[in-house]
Amino acid sequence: MSTLQTPEATVGYDVVGEGTPLLLFHGTTMNRTAWDLVRAELPAEYRYVLIELPGSGESSMPDGPIEIDGLVRQALAVADHLGVDRFHVAGYSLGAVVALATAAQAPDRVASCTSLCGWATTDARMRFTFGLWRRLIATSPELFMRYAVADGFTAGAIAALEPMLDGVIAMGASSIAPGSDAHLELDERIDIADQLASIAAPTLVIGAEQDRWVDVSHSHGLAAAIAGARLTTVPFGHLVIQEGAAAVAALLHDHVSGPR
Repeated sequence: MSTLQTPEATVGYDVVGEGTPLLLFHGTTMNRTAWDLVRAELPAEYRYVLIELPGSGESSMPDGPIEIDGLVRQALAVADHLGVDRFHVAGYSLGAVVALATAAQAPDRVASCTSLCGWATTDARMRFTFGLWRRLIATSPELFMRYAVADGFTAGAIAALEPMLDGVIAMGASSIAPGSDAHLELDERIDIADQLASIAAPTLVIGAEQDRWVDVSHSHGLAAAIAGARLTTVPFGHLVIQEGAAAVAALLHDHVSGPR
């Protein structure tokens, strides 16, 4: 694990493997380890650059509201620091928004973009949901994790996890990022709709059919707004990055390794 001091913040990141550079952005409340189950299913041919949001992992706590443009600047600063001129980007949830904005703002550097459970504009239901997350985390991280498991996984996954749910919830509650409230404040006001037309890289949009937090209709909207984007849906909830790691890995590898 390494850090980079930028004019705005200390940015935590990790580099794993050698080969094709792939920048990975995690979601709200998480850190770089969010991608571990997906990476475990991918072939060993990528150089993963795992960038952490403010207040996650080794990244410094924000001293004010987080902005998408600032997150893009931080990601590009890490790529510059590593001497990576051209790369693929993929993001999950809030990380998908950052990945899409990176592709829009650095079209000459992004070889491909993958959005997993992403969106362009936060709607009223999402604002209400993210506000609920903020209240739950402030009240009890353990209570928030119980809600997250109930709503984030499919019924089948919960049944499979049932014998170990208390351990899963305890582990999850202890790993909620200190910067989560700032992540959620940003989630409540996301609007990158005007950037989508600037995305020139081949883009894969993956939506989760049972997503209760970012409705799959948002993935349909992204695919319709991004020229040449390919949409696919998978039969999971929002926590597809865990429950459907193998399926996500197969789709991501097929997209990144495809002809350009």
